[in-house]
Amino acid sequence: MSTFEAQLATHYPDSQIDAQRYWQPGTEEPGSVLNISPLLHYDFLRLDGPDSRRFLQGQTSCDWQQITAEQASRGAYCNLKGRVVSSFVGAMPSEDCALLRMSADLCESTRLLLNKYIVFSKASISETRRQHHVIALWGDDAQSKISAVFGKCPQGELRSVVTDPDTVVIQSDHDGKRFECWLSDERACELWPALSEGASVVPGGRWEAENIRAGIADVCAATQDMFVPQQLNYQLTGALNFKKGCYTGQEVVARMQYRGKLKRRLYAATVNRDTPATPGSELFADDEASSIGNVVSMYSENGQALVSAVLSINALDKAIHLVGETQPLRLLELPYPLPEIGED
Repeated sequence: MSTFEAQLATHYPDSQIDAQRYWQPGTEEPGSVLNISPLLHYDFLRLDGPDSRRFLQGQTSCDWQQITAEQASRGAYCNLKGRVVSSFVGAMPSEDCALLRMSADLCESTRLLLNKYIVFSKASISETRRQHHVIALWGDDAQSKISAVFGKCPQGELRSVVTDPDTVVIQSDHDGKRFECWLSDERACELWPALSEGASVVPGGRWEAENIRAGIADVCAATQDMFVPQQLNYQLTGALNFKKGCYTGQEVVARMQYRGKLKRRLYAATVNRDTPATPGSELFADDEASSIGNVVSMYSENGQALVSAVLSINALDKAIHLVGETQPLRLLELPYPLPEIGED
């Protein structure tokens, strides 16, 4: 257990990691226009060395030449078949250091895969877990809190601020109401009191609920190798760059973009459900015997669940439900337009 996790356990003695992998404070702070939560379902890969940028440029789907101390990016690492092995937000706190924030249950397997190729580069991947933590802040007062604590605030989606080697702040949305603070273990302990003062300390799953509404999807261990990037709308959310050149799986991803016919893509929905479905769970339409999609993530609270799912485009006019259940999903409108097939 890291020092920051131990600090949380002391300050929130009823806290726990729930069945959905999210941190729960046990008892919530009084209501506020600002929410805060440690996102312990995330962890980091850290690369150090002068070739860190070049190495990642040849392995992942985003353009690391565009990633700086002021600009982060979403991205994916794919296998040779173009399936997403891990998804991430990437940042460069310095020219010799890269951070990839991803689902914690993917860090070790992704590190082992990348380590097969990094031996020829002047870069290395840290084997230490929990060197950094993600603290999420969101709400109407998020910008003012970030400015008060860090002295400045990013301005724009995926814009970033690096105040020191152990501190990266990234704006996660277009409107400036959602921020991720990437802090070293020591800095997380130091800054938590100031960041949480006056805020509602809430379950980490509520951040995932905001991601679902925003049409932002991460893979985890249960969905690793299950989807091509376009099925997760990565071409629409900035995780794919088609001009950067070659990377692992690039030929398959490009073929899907320019010659293929996308039959499934990401949607958000709600459903009446007390317990979450496991990522990767199959979805069915009406009484059809074949699966028409899979759950990417789900967050359930007070009998209502938000669902991120990859669904067959041809099944959207049917009643879609989880395997073995009849309660239908109610599709939500995503904040970005979904192009006609072939126009992505």
